[in-house]
Amino acid sequence: MVYQPGIQNNNSYRSSVSFAKNKDTKGKKKEKYVHDAYLMVEEREKHPLLLGAKIQADKLVKAFTVYPKKGLKGSKNANFYEFLTMGTVPYLAGSAMLIAVFNFAAKYFKTEAFTKSLKHGQKMALGVLFYGLAKTFSKKLIELPVKWKHGIDVNLPYKKEIKEIPEEDNKKNLIKYEYHKAYESVDFPRWDILYDNENFGKERNAYYDKIAKKMHLNTGDLTSSDQKVKPKIKEKLIQTKLFSTIASYLWAAVGVGVAMQEPFERISFIPERLKLGYGIKNPLQFVKLFGKRFVESCKSFVNNSNKSSAIAGRILLGTAIGVTLLGNFKTLFDFNKDKGSKNKAAVSLIDKTKEKVVC
Repeated sequence: MVYQPGIQNNNSYRSSVSFAKNKDTKGKKKEKYVHDAYLMVEEREKHPLLLGAKIQADKLVKAFTVYPKKGLKGSKNANFYEFLTMGTVPYLAGSAMLIAVFNFAAKYFKTEAFTKSLKHGQKMALGVLFYGLAKTFSKKLIELPVKWKHGIDVNLPYKKEIKEIPEEDNKKNLIKYEYHKAYESVDFPRWDILYDNENFGKERNAYYDKIAKKMHLNTGDLTSSDQKVKPKIKEKLIQTKLFSTIASYLWAAVGVGVAMQEPFERISFIPERLKLGYGIKNPLQFVKLFGKRFVESCKSFVNNSNKSSAIAGRILLGTAIGVTLLGNFKTLFDFNKDKGSKNKAAVSLIDKTKEKVVC
């Protein structure tokens, strides 16, 4: 096919820009796609936990079933997103092995060793649980304030539609979906899907107008709010991701440290042992006992009878709190705010009395 200057091939243009159609199925909300992406703003605002669980469940199931199959057979449609998603498989497998090391081997030990093995197994299981919970939720201590203060949701998800290449064993079901985040890449955010979104307002730049107002960036003139806001958004993304990542690992270490304390040896997750040893007969009593042991373990983490352990615990906890506070301080307050002096100086150099030619 020959292309002439100034003449655009419409079919080529449509196929390269608009990958997905607006979907409207019975009983379901119409998904409005921008090019290949559907920004999940409404779902995020109404049911954030449900949406997060749905996305994680979809990724987890495919990481164990669909993606390994495609990779092993050398599918032409396998991509880097699938490779990264499968990273959860060894992560979960490793966690299961840590839990199983002492718990499943306990039955081969004698009475005293059996009891000690179960205690270590309980700590391992709690360590894995607390590690995951602390690492996940500690990020929110920095991400949520940024969203409330600046209106930037670093985890804003979108659903991406992809057309696969036909293969011998699959020539019909060629549409697949991936879940990404608009700010997944700091260098290349999906700015395009943030324009003309009715969830933010009727104006094309409604999303950027909202952030500009929250950041107090020339609120009187919002004609080019997107150009003014984008550098600031990138700056906040870098700061938020940096501090939330560092803080998450520190809090995860704190979680593991708490799980390893002696009070958690005085509890059991086996119903028979709970009933005989602690008089626990219903879930509410267990929750109360678990809460009591958790508080005791937190105290033991910083006031351990072993002085070196207590000092290490205090340092670790203090560092985690310090990084979290510093992260909030840096992300919520703008210390490099441009007061406009540079812009005014640049404008003053332009002689408005002379004619100007734009090339």
